[in-house]
Amino acid sequence: MGLKVRVVRLSSANVNHPMQMLQGIHPLSTNPRLPTGGFVPVRAYAKINLFLDVIGKRSDGYHDLVSVMQSISLCDELEFFITDGGGVQLEADNVPCGFPLDSKNLIVRAAKFLLDEYKITHGVKIKLQKNIPMGAGLGGGSSDCAATLHGLNELFALGIPLHRLVEIGMKFGADVPFCLLGGTAVAEGIGEKLTPLAPHPPCYIVLVNPGIHVSTGEIFGRLQINVQHEEYENFMQAYKTGDISQIAKSFFNIFTPVTSALHPEISQAITDLKNAGAINAAMTGTGSTVFGYFEKEIDALEACDKIKRTKCAKRIFVADISPRNCEAISRRTKNNFC
Repeated sequence: MGLKVRVVRLSSANVNHPMQMLQGIHPLSTNPRLPTGGFVPVRAYAKINLFLDVIGKRSDGYHDLVSVMQSISLCDELEFFITDGGGVQLEADNVPCGFPLDSKNLIVRAAKFLLDEYKITHGVKIKLQKNIPMGAGLGGGSSDCAATLHGLNELFALGIPLHRLVEIGMKFGADVPFCLLGGTAVAEGIGEKLTPLAPHPPCYIVLVNPGIHVSTGEIFGRLQINVQHEEYENFMQAYKTGDISQIAKSFFNIFTPVTSALHPEISQAITDLKNAGAINAAMTGTGSTVFGYFEKEIDALEACDKIKRTKCAKRIFVADISPRNCEAISRRTKNNFC
């Protein structure tokens, strides 16, 4: 199978900004109302880490992080249907062999939690179109979990406010709250303390995935925590300017040398992106995906043509900034090949 390059653009839709959604909170529903038919489709957006540092290790074994997270237009697509029988049925397309369809999957676990918590006797069927690479630092699993909470909230008209969904999301992973909020935010603690930032200026992002599944636990285990953290202040000053070039030049990820030592393809992909014209490039999460910033779409597309001739790229995407959280949609996302 040849190298895939996708252009992922946002379609226009009326979606509230996350902070607007926090206003006018509605009380929790104790008597769910079933919709009159049909289904609820939801987009689950990927994320990138513009900044990622570890500032200490906690007594419970977790690490305290400081990260600036950004949702992007690359997304998985989920559809939620009510079934007469109880339980959760998950169907998935474009997934690897062995992809879990049972309670090992965050989608199923989140769905079962809501069905039990709100005493819903109907079952649910969920269809997943997997577009976000797995184990790649793009938050695909967390975003799918967030989309499930959002989708079932809509499907069964539960009226769960966003702040409660965030509380529930924390049960399933530190990145789930951000995926529910979307946009741009500073994440602290283990990722659960979120501070929304001003909207990110428009730009184009080339994502290069080398086809490597990175173990987050292994990377954390190899990390030597840095006691100096001046990079965060530098990044925030750059972000406040709203200048794409300054933001890109301030990217920081403490895990890059750790992951690259195990997988040299990652540092090579960063170099390839820069050589292809990116303002700057960085790794997201603990890897393995890297991304580069471009001010113009034509430059991003030309970079794709150059990078797909290299040995490090297995999948390439061109995305843009998403100011949104996971959202119900009226039609499927168009993921066009370049």
